[in-house]
Amino acid sequence: MSSTYERVEAAPRAFPAPTRSPGWRRRESELLARVMSAHADVATALDQELAVPGVDRDRPGRSADIVSALTWCCIERLRLSSVATAADTARLCRLVADLQQLSSELYEHELSLRTRRLADCSAGLARLRSLPTSGDLVDQVCQELVTRCGFGRVVLSRVDDGLWKPWKGHFSDGAEMDGWFTPWIDQGIPLDELMLEASLVRERRPAIVYDTEAPTTEIHRPIIVEAGHSKSYVAAPIVPGGNVVGFLHADYHPSARRVDDVDRDVLWAFAEGFGKIYERTVLLERLRAQRDHVRETLAAAERMMDELCDSGIDLAKHPDAGSIVARSAVSALSGGSAVLDELTAREREVLELMVVGATNGAIAEQLVITEGTVKSHVKHILRKLGAVNRSQAIARYLGIAQVETDD
Repeated sequence: MSSTYERVEAAPRAFPAPTRSPGWRRRESELLARVMSAHADVATALDQELAVPGVDRDRPGRSADIVSALTWCCIERLRLSSVATAADTARLCRLVADLQQLSSELYEHELSLRTRRLADCSAGLARLRSLPTSGDLVDQVCQELVTRCGFGRVVLSRVDDGLWKPWKGHFSDGAEMDGWFTPWIDQGIPLDELMLEASLVRERRPAIVYDTEAPTTEIHRPIIVEAGHSKSYVAAPIVPGGNVVGFLHADYHPSARRVDDVDRDVLWAFAEGFGKIYERTVLLERLRAQRDHVRETLAAAERMMDELCDSGIDLAKHPDAGSIVARSAVSALSGGSAVLDELTAREREVLELMVVGATNGAIAEQLVITEGTVKSHVKHILRKLGAVNRSQAIARYLGIAQVETDD
């Protein structure tokens, strides 16, 4: 049973089973069987042990190369027509024709498989696009790659200050994987120790490792190899907004099947799409937060205005200059201006940004200061305006500004 691992458990979201029909697996098995038969037929026809390697079911992508090599073996023997009988020549010609037909079918199968898997990739991205939050996205991306795109396991990791940090994982054999992946979550691994992953950041393109036991791969052994015992895997960077923020690693474990170029292209297409969806979702989240903050600010200002309007203050139509009403009005006008005059230029800037609903973080970014400095300015503003919170300070500022405008 599949399971998703993360530091904080989240409620799983149900996804339908992959749309891809298992028929492509049967077709692949049929073609591999025909390649094995052709290999035996050529060895018999040439009456010798072939230098061409046999079929490896864990590497079906090599079948086309094997068929091509067998074809050239037959053609080379035909060139020696002086030592071949007519029957041998006819047999070799039939073999060449059969091998050409098989090569064509292998090509068509690979093209069809690539198209089908990219369509599954597109369907998986469409489902992720419907998720409401960035948290849901990172929770589901690995599961979608396994269930929708056919991988055995997928690991999502973050890139932070030159460190690679494993983050999420989804495995077709969860019980077996829990023992090795969970201890690695959020463990910082220097990228300069991992040449392949460092190249993903530098070149911003996918990579494939056909055989982790080859000598050339000893210099980079990520956790999917070191702890997960992967024999072959693909990796792709996640690049929202032009910056590499993470990686996706995938393989077929626990199956012995090796990855191929189609797997690399599928993972890269998914990583590119996921990066764009993640960037869009984060932007929408920020816009919603700003919208909600503005709504709260306007609602608070409206409440303050309603309180002022409903306070029952009666103003004299023609107060005399020495009356209490006149003196109070003059005091309010001069006092409001005086309060604003007490604000420093920077405090005025902060207050104006508060009025339009900017958060402390947004104010800090706009004025190129720290959030701590913004908080200090806000504290001084509240004290000088005699307000107990931001909403009250905004309401008083708007009231003073309106009076000054009317004057």
